[in-house]
Amino acid sequence: MPPKKATPKIQESAAEEAKEAEKRKAEGAAKDEPPKKAAKKEDGEAEGAEKETDAPTDKRPALSEPVIYKATDMTLNVVPTAGGRVLMALTEGGMQYLIAGARANVAMKAGRYMFEVKIIEALNPAEAAAGTGRGRAPAPRQLLRMGFSTAGSPTVLGDHDEHVFFDSEGHFCAGKKKTPGTQRFTRDQVIGVVLNLDPKSPNKNTLSLFREGERIAEPQPLPESLIGKPLFPHVSFRNVTIQVSYGPQPAKALPFKCRMLGAAAKADVEVSKASTPKDGKYEVLLPVAFPDEGTFDWLDTFLAAHPDYVELSDRKILEWAAASGMWKPKATNWKASNDKPEFNFGLPGMDDLSIQRVLKNVTPVIPRNYVVMEVKSNLLAADRAEVIQRFSGPSFKKTALVVMGEPNDAFKQLQLEKVLKEKQEKSDTLWRAKKAEEKKKKDMEQRAKQLMEAKRKSEELRKKQAEEARKKAAAAAAAKKKAEAKKKAEEAGEEYVSEPEEEAKDDVKDEDAKMEDAKEDEKKDEKKDEMEVEEETEPPQVELTEEEQKLWFRPVPTGTYGDLAPAVLSQSFGSFTVPEKSEGFDEIKFEWQGEEASKDYLRKWVLEKKKTSRIEDLQPGEWFQEKLKEWMKLFSEWQTKQKVFKNSPAQKEKEAAARKKAEAIKKAAEAGEEPPEDDEEDVQPDVDIFAVEDVCNVGNDEPLFKDFAFEDWALLQLRCELYLLQVAFKKDVKDPDRESVPEAHAAFYYQKYYRKQLTPKAFNVNSLAELTGLVKDSIGWDPEEKVLTTLLDEEQEDFPHLVKLTEDQRRDRQRRIDAGDETARLKFSTLALQPPSASKVPTPAATYRPGMGSVAPKQWGAPTGPMGGAIYPGGMGMRPAGATYGGMGGMGGMGGM
Repeated sequence: MPPKKATPKIQESAAEEAKEAEKRKAEGAAKDEPPKKAAKKEDGEAEGAEKETDAPTDKRPALSEPVIYKATDMTLNVVPTAGGRVLMALTEGGMQYLIAGARANVAMKAGRYMFEVKIIEALNPAEAAAGTGRGRAPAPRQLLRMGFSTAGSPTVLGDHDEHVFFDSEGHFCAGKKKTPGTQRFTRDQVIGVVLNLDPKSPNKNTLSLFREGERIAEPQPLPESLIGKPLFPHVSFRNVTIQVSYGPQPAKALPFKCRMLGAAAKADVEVSKASTPKDGKYEVLLPVAFPDEGTFDWLDTFLAAHPDYVELSDRKILEWAAASGMWKPKATNWKASNDKPEFNFGLPGMDDLSIQRVLKNVTPVIPRNYVVMEVKSNLLAADRAEVIQRFSGPSFKKTALVVMGEPNDAFKQLQLEKVLKEKQEKSDTLWRAKKAEEKKKKDMEQRAKQLMEAKRKSEELRKKQAEEARKKAAAAAAAKKKAEAKKKAEEAGEEYVSEPEEEAKDDVKDEDAKMEDAKEDEKKDEKKDEMEVEEETEPPQVELTEEEQKLWFRPVPTGTYGDLAPAVLSQSFGSFTVPEKSEGFDEIKFEWQGEEASKDYLRKWVLEKKKTSRIEDLQPGEWFQEKLKEWMKLFSEWQTKQKVFKNSPAQKEKEAAARKKAEAIKKAAEAGEEPPEDDEEDVQPDVDIFAVEDVCNVGNDEPLFKDFAFEDWALLQLRCELYLLQVAFKKDVKDPDRESVPEAHAAFYYQKYYRKQLTPKAFNVNSLAELTGLVKDSIGWDPEEKVLTTLLDEEQEDFPHLVKLTEDQRRDRQRRIDAGDETARLKFSTLALQPPSASKVPTPAATYRPGMGSVAPKQWGAPTGPMGGAIYPGGMGMRPAGATYGGMGGMGGMGGM
């Protein structure tokens, strides 16, 4: 009998048993084999296994020079001790926030070597309790960075293309890229850094990190920019003390034998020699240059050509703070400048300038070449003497480098390149803003077009649906009509003839034509948009104008501040001098022009600056104060005298007679009769103004100023104030090169002396020139020098003479008015007659009385008593609109401005 066929269940069970047997066989074979991981480790191919091998014996000559730190490759806060094996950092004041940096003198060119670092002390300096508290100290407080850098790169390890390092926070940093590539480490742990430049090694061109002899970071690749360059060991730290070892033996052995850098083969390294001066003296250089005339641009070119010089300036401290991770808001202080930038970190240790104090004490004991960059101080002999005294030790040679006058062609070209670059950047910014605006506008138009298109399509759909409905209705009606016509024809026994449908077809064709036209319009709009897109995609290139090409120095860019704040410059430029050897300098050099040319350039520069700058700290002197008091007393007395005279019975009788006579003349003129003749007793000859000895009594106790109106008193005061201003300015400044008030700063000095504003519009004129034209018999402007001048002799003229000039002008003006010249009539504002404030005490403000509104303080020139003075004499015409006696309404006082 043939064997029975296995059922499906039996077949599945047999297959499962076969698979299970194969699985047990495979597991048994695996037990007999060694572990795969162990096998790969033997072959050096296991994932995560150490690929580095022991260093072979090297019989080449070893490095003979010690690995040290040169002063030029350390930040100024590093204090090396124990022969350079222990590095400390200053932490006084703001120094605690700055990162210290030190680069060794031996660079690796080939091979594989290591060095070790150990944090032996963690510091926690106390921060000052005072301050705004708005600042944020850089984190972390304690920090260590270890790696390599190229020669000449910044001494603080950071986001620089020539830096590569590990930090204590567990990061690997290469250039501007920062990644979490390691574990953290802390105090009392030996940290080894291995640089592998061996081309035969699987870890060639990598940097590795070890803690207590164990790897804590996989080999990290060097940036392409550093491959092939000599790399120097480099450490940076903050608020820690570190021990650095370069061998010959490691403190903690690694999983493989690796030589220390101090025991490297001489052929694998490069030693940076210390540049010791021939005479043993380092140079302290003081650049003496004008503010905003290429000062810092020249310094940058000098430092690029002389990298062994260290700049001592506030701007370098700010750069150091930025490299240390400190954030500072944008300067808002009007006193900020390139020379003295604003320290507004919000941290007392930074803002109290303690860093500058520490550096002044430290730098004289660290022998190296310095550039003391203080724009203002280097131009002042007293400040230069302080620097010379500070670096008076035998290790330094003091040199003044005068950088004045017309620069050389190379520097001019550099300045033009900077001007062009700034102009191009400004043009690019405007171009991008314009393009953004155009894009915004185009997007809005496109959006509007899309909405219109959607609306049009919606309308077309609606029309199409309506048309289809109409056609269906028309077809139904036509069918009904046809049926009725056919029925009638059948009833009448006639043959039915159908009507043509031409009209319906024409309607369809017209509708199709409209749709095609709409599509064509859409295509045209799309082509137009494509053509508009094909516009310029790059900003236009700018060129320098003829005027710009003649520039020696680039102007201060808009939105930035200059080398010196305007107030600082105005206070100090008069004392600027070219340094002399007698000040204590060992040598004086001249960069662009010789000694005589530089001194001449300085003299002309100072003279020109005196014409255009103002003296911010000028204060009125004693002579002016006494004269002002005398004038105010006389002015009040004269006004009182005028009021007393006008209120006398004899004067009132004369005024009544004058009114009666005027009425008689008017009636005679209306009647066409001859006016009555004057009595000989009434006709009084005009007094010779300049022959009057007493302006308060020209005869019969009549004052010369009896007819003064408001405008005359205002002009009298203007004469006196401008006259006193010019004379007092000359006396107070005491500078033969600056004896007159510049027109550009006349309002400033007027406010300084009188504590009120000089307002030409109050006199119904628009400029200072028009204002002085009202008193041209006393005051004017030099047309060439543009300075205030006076026609009066300060030694001979007195205040009564000003009254005579004012009366003479009044009579001349009155004659012109009587002759019909209305242009001679003056119309002043009440603000034309403001009292000067002789002190800083402000005039009392206006008070409020219920039901009466604001009541002004007592008017200047109106003494107490029954016959108080009058600013606006009663009965005298031409009183300004709105003027009142004894005050100026709701304006409050006018003094103390």
